[in-house]
Amino acid sequence: MRRSLPLAIFFMFFVLAASQLAYGQNQLLRDLAKEDQDSRTGKEIKRSDADRVKLVLSQLGAGEVKSPEDKFNAALVLDHTPLAFRDKLLVGTSPDNYLLAHYLAKSAFESGYKEARQLVAMTLDRYLTFTAGYQKYGTSRIINQETGQEELVPIDRETPDSERAKYGIASLAELLKRYPEQPRKKP
Repeated sequence: MRRSLPLAIFFMFFVLAASQLAYGQNQLLRDLAKEDQDSRTGKEIKRSDADRVKLVLSQLGAGEVKSPEDKFNAALVLDHTPLAFRDKLLVGTSPDNYLLAHYLAKSAFESGYKEARQLVAMTLDRYLTFTAGYQKYGTSRIINQETGQEELVPIDRETPDSERAKYGIASLAELLKRYPEQPRKKP
């Protein structure tokens, strides 16, 4: 009996380690996140943002987004849900995807996945940008179509710099030194 105890412990350790590896290994989500980032650096990518978003949504629907890394990768892709111009105004084609991305990034970060830190703020800012016309943290910038200048979407002044710092975002004063802020539009 004593000899089988170390073997049983080894077997339990092996099963636990294997299940942990399988749990965090959604290779499709990793590939989609890498494609997403590669497409932003000018590399030639076969799939479009819309194609990647559809695949991420199907992975979510199938229950295949499990680990904090999976959630981060899914959030990264969903945060780049396509935009479109309507009446000379840039709008999100599916802004709820940005909110879903926020919840995924937040869950990943709160589970200890440090890479999701800034994405928590960025996804919420993108959602607010394209639904409410302002942002909370100051991570969202848009090209002014008349001047060609990059500008910050109006920033909520109620958000303290301590909350920005929690997510690795610069202070409001620093953000405003870097970029001009668009005037807040009346609802």
